[in-house]
Amino acid sequence: MKKKICIGVGILLMILIVAGIVTNYIDSGRVATGHEPKYCIKIVNNDGSKVTYWGLGYKVIRYVGVSPNEPYESNIGVKMGNWFMKYKLPIDSEFNKENSSNISNLNDFYNTELTKNRDIRNLSKEYTSFDAQKDNCFVIGAMVHNDNLYSEFMENYKNKKTAFIRVAQNTVEGDLILTDILYYEKSDKLYIVTDNTRDKFSAETDRIIELKEFNYTSEYKNNNHLYWVLYNEDITEENFKTDNVFVITTIN
Repeated sequence: MKKKICIGVGILLMILIVAGIVTNYIDSGRVATGHEPKYCIKIVNNDGSKVTYWGLGYKVIRYVGVSPNEPYESNIGVKMGNWFMKYKLPIDSEFNKENSSNISNLNDFYNTELTKNRDIRNLSKEYTSFDAQKDNCFVIGAMVHNDNLYSEFMENYKNKKTAFIRVAQNTVEGDLILTDILYYEKSDKLYIVTDNTRDKFSAETDRIIELKEFNYTSEYKNNNHLYWVLYNEDITEENFKTDNVFVITTIN
């Protein structure tokens, strides 16, 4: 009887060891390529800043950028090791997260005080201009809604005070384009995130969320139309349609 028990325990241990080796191999490959581990139990800490994935003999610790529900690749620190591994985000990383004057990617953009709860990547693909109106966005269309937000943004920009605005407008075909604009006083620059993922009539390669940086913003008149623009150098007739200028919307 004892022999049967020992054999049973031995077989069980062998199964667990083999399963641990296989799942460790698969999950280490996923983590190395920026994907969430698959064969683990996911535990979120109380304040939502850290997620621990427990596997068979291994674990993965991930520090989130904004929310534990954000895309896995948006993490600001991740490490894989054994069950006894300890991993803390470097102090300077935590400090820089809130205090860096450099915004070089989408995670940086959505880690400021004004944007950390407004991550455009978390919006539903079915999000509409009506949703944007309810969410207090600057909505431009046949009618303009919440236009006071534009005035407030430009006033804060003029006074060198950090400001954020989300602009929502539909294409001719009726697809929603979202534009997030952040003036960041620490760098004295403007950052713009454009979300074209709902534009069904654009090329597949153009349906992306993209970050760009500019030095200035103002209204500019061209061919009898007034535009709200972002730009790097003085605008001329020659460079109006170049990468030097980004037209946010037509004012009139």
